[in-house]
Amino acid sequence: MKIAILGATSHIAKNLIYYFARDPQYELFLFARNKEAVYEFIELWNDISVPRVLGFEEFLSGNYHAVINCVGVGDPGKLKNAGGEIFRLTEYFDNLVIDYLLSHKNVVYINFSSGAVYGTAFDSGITKDSLATIDINNITSADFYRIAKLNAEAKHRAMPDLCIVDLRIFSFFSRFIDLDSGFLLCEMVRCAKDHTIFHTNSVDIIRDYVAPKDLFMLVQLCLEKRPLNCALDVYSAKPVRKSELIKLFSEEFGLDIEVEETDHSSPTGTKASYFSTNYNAQRLLGYIPESTSICNVQREARVLLQ
Repeated sequence: MKIAILGATSHIAKNLIYYFARDPQYELFLFARNKEAVYEFIELWNDISVPRVLGFEEFLSGNYHAVINCVGVGDPGKLKNAGGEIFRLTEYFDNLVIDYLLSHKNVVYINFSSGAVYGTAFDSGITKDSLATIDINNITSADFYRIAKLNAEAKHRAMPDLCIVDLRIFSFFSRFIDLDSGFLLCEMVRCAKDHTIFHTNSVDIIRDYVAPKDLFMLVQLCLEKRPLNCALDVYSAKPVRKSELIKLFSEEFGLDIEVEETDHSSPTGTKASYFSTNYNAQRLLGYIPESTSICNVQREARVLLQ
């Protein structure tokens, strides 16, 4: 199976490459602006088949069985300054893939979306009956990312003859994450590594860190169970509280914590309980994740801190 991955330098893409390149049934075509960065990542491993690394201008001329779109701005720091560019970026690469699908109708398109499409309804987690909430008369920069993702999903549902699956990621953590990207766990790992104090507030938020292996399993199921045109929430075997993460990092990694009443809000809005119990991925594809959030964080953090 020939698979094109767009945005091959992204965090999620690196994990997919790590698993796909070890399975001889897949042939990878990796697309990125910075091809050297892709080569540097591939050269870290001597036990994988070497994929083809290409520029985006070469995408439309290729022949693939599936396209996986990992292009996007996921770094909280970059999101703060993205402005209207988040719409242009999302639309450009999505249209690039759609143009390819219109002349290759049997190709599977897996697009990485976000749990942020639900808006701000994160007081108790998402269910199959949850509705998206956006204050339409007071749109702020915190809404740009979710609207861009929601717009792409709506466009995909308007094309039911094409095989398109939008995977909504709530939280993702792995050994390949950029520790300067500004996420909660990145800060905790950096503080543990540098033996500095981790400053946080007393709000006990809940997050769902899907394990790389479970995400790869879900992507494989999407490739096998064609044709589909739907959006699926991505989840681990069990989400985790910040208090549980603090206990883990304190006891195992020697992290020093100082609790203070400061605002640690996200550029995409405050999310107290950012996880989903909408298990359509299990109903439609048979997806049952093996790893809980805390087990995944513990395993990947151990690698990062070695």
